[in-house]
Amino acid sequence: MKLHTNTNFDPQGWDQFILRHPEGNLLQSWAWGEFQETLGNPVWRLQVIGSDDEVLAQLLALKLSLGFGKFIIYTPREVLINSSAPIQHQRDAMELIVKKMKEIGRVERAILWRTDPPLKNGDTTALSIYKALGFIRSKKSIQPQINWVLDITAGANNLLTAMKPKTRYNIRLAEKKGVRVVVSKNLEDIRIFNQLNKDTATRDGFTPHSDGYYKKQLETLGKNGELELLIAYLEQTPIAAILVSFFGNKATYLHGASSNEYREAMANHAIQWTAIQTAQVRGCATYDFGGIDLDGTHPSWTGITRFKQGFGGHAVEYVGVLELPLSRLWYRFYKILRGN
Repeated sequence: MKLHTNTNFDPQGWDQFILRHPEGNLLQSWAWGEFQETLGNPVWRLQVIGSDDEVLAQLLALKLSLGFGKFIIYTPREVLINSSAPIQHQRDAMELIVKKMKEIGRVERAILWRTDPPLKNGDTTALSIYKALGFIRSKKSIQPQINWVLDITAGANNLLTAMKPKTRYNIRLAEKKGVRVVVSKNLEDIRIFNQLNKDTATRDGFTPHSDGYYKKQLETLGKNGELELLIAYLEQTPIAAILVSFFGNKATYLHGASSNEYREAMANHAIQWTAIQTAQVRGCATYDFGGIDLDGTHPSWTGITRFKQGFGGHAVEYVGVLELPLSRLWYRFYKILRGN
């Protein structure tokens, strides 16, 4: 059993392992690592290879600054373990990775390793493996802990029938009002998204990423069709735009923006419906609307939660963030600073 770090991996082979894994995710993909590198975040790609050249485990890890000369190592979603391998091999692979991450942490002045695995609440077996290796559950959140996911394997008419009546009505109303949705192939159209995003951020009171962030994301992931920009127009005026990822049989709504004007045109409903239909054409089985709030933790999410639920689907709840301290002293200090 050998651990390989940032060696001459084959990008296609890297993604193939992810796509075969039940919890394979865009955030572990080769392109996501390339995107992070364009943002200036150092990236580690690790693979554990068995004696028969079988991949036993694989992960993408990022170095992110905490702002006071210290860093964290972040693995978006989780370490992907080959579940067909013997249990002992799986555990040995995970222990090798933890040992390596501790080495990286010492060199890189990282005080913790953070991950947010897509383990369902109640999955005590998988969670116990993380806990046995020293991981601690955290109140910190990066990826949403509850996502709203729609099975899109049914036909369009069946999906429309399963929607809430108001959502179905608004989709048809947008069509009657002349809302036109296009999938843009022009990278420069990201300027439309960025302008609408500024309007949305001001209206909803949040701080967006920089314009360059979204452009680099579309440029990097869009070159292989893993990210698409959809724009809704009323006549020639763009009034809504979204970025949707396509990875394997999963489509995921990543970012959305809309104009302060023409709200009555229901462009947000039309653009999501077009994204769902686009995902169906591309052979996706699910459409992930992203995070929602079911317990009032995020009061500002009430409207967007109701909007997403209107399309039908179900909630998927994850265990949240797990952290492995890489420097006990600094980790205690960091928890005090963040208030937990």
